[in-house]
Amino acid sequence: MKRELDDMLKSALTPNDEPDFWLNQKIISKAKEREKMTEEKKRKTARIPALIMSTAVVLAIGSVSTYAAWKYLTPEQVAEEVGDNRLKEAFQSSDAVMINETQTYGDYQVTLLGLVSGTDIAEFLTTPDEDDEDQTYSVVAIERTDGTPMPETSSDDYGRESFFVSPLIRGYDPAWYNCVTMHGGYTDHVENGILYRISECDNVEIFADHELYLCVVDSTFYDNKAYLYDEASGEIARNEEYTGLNALFSLPLDASKADPDAAAAYIEMLNEPEEESEVEIEENDVTRFMDKLTAENIDEYCEPVEGTRQVLTPDEEGYIHLGDWEVEGRGGGFGDNYMLVSYLFPDGKPGMLDGFSYSSSGELDSLVIQTFTLNEDGTVTFVAYIPKQ
Repeated sequence: MKRELDDMLKSALTPNDEPDFWLNQKIISKAKEREKMTEEKKRKTARIPALIMSTAVVLAIGSVSTYAAWKYLTPEQVAEEVGDNRLKEAFQSSDAVMINETQTYGDYQVTLLGLVSGTDIAEFLTTPDEDDEDQTYSVVAIERTDGTPMPETSSDDYGRESFFVSPLIRGYDPAWYNCVTMHGGYTDHVENGILYRISECDNVEIFADHELYLCVVDSTFYDNKAYLYDEASGEIARNEEYTGLNALFSLPLDASKADPDAAAAYIEMLNEPEEESEVEIEENDVTRFMDKLTAENIDEYCEPVEGTRQVLTPDEEGYIHLGDWEVEGRGGGFGDNYMLVSYLFPDGKPGMLDGFSYSSSGELDSLVIQTFTLNEDGTVTFVAYIPKQ
């Protein structure tokens, strides 16, 4: 066994192995790109919208630490690379949990480097209306198993591969309780062909007396096909028949930090109807245009891009799958996007969803509006609109 482990590490540490959101509800899923002190280092930051909701290679703990330390940036280094010195200090503190566990599924290898929780421990919150958020931050490294570098965040190919990273809580249906509802967001940084993602959400330490997981799946949102939830036991497990990336890590949090009363109050809060976001945004032509737009008047001000139209049929679990679409010169959506119809249309009434998602560089001539319409037969029609010229 020792010889096998030595051989595996020797192979892993050879030079040949050297590493080379969407749906924004008015601005909720607005992607932001910040530049660090130098222009050649770039990262992507995104707020996860609150509306939508192979064999694993897992090395022994001691070996993984050595392997990961050689190959990957540490969590504090990733925080430093994205320019967040406060988060860097948090990852250097005794509160940080270093994990360094690697799993490989589908076409990707994922390493959970570590996590840290606390109040006001980051400079760049993706929930900008608060400056004292109590959050959990995790850092994962994602790379392709064939060695092909992940695209830089400044590349046009960035975002064509979707990844969803979220804590999950045993005993709570992960389709409803994940970082989408838990006010999540993320920051991406690419170095030497490896994608580093800092993910944030509300502090999950209050659930430390439950078994906690971190899922990493190759989709935009949580995918019921990738994981199995046992309602009787509350256990969450990988679906072994899923052919893509569906890593699932156990989070070794200190059970003494659990707060059952706070956890119960938090779950009750998540179950309450969400009020309209009060995030302040800069007033410009796009925001003024979107403020006046409704399902009733959209055809007066906008025209559909017929090449984007898709009629989507819900699967047996109520999910629709939105495929690739693009508006020439303005971008589009790429990758596997699954959405729960009952989440989009909670009242089940046919018609166009009034809460439009959109993307824009800030000018009307770049604006793309994404619409969903529930049809009488239960299908959903997606079509992108642009302002009339």
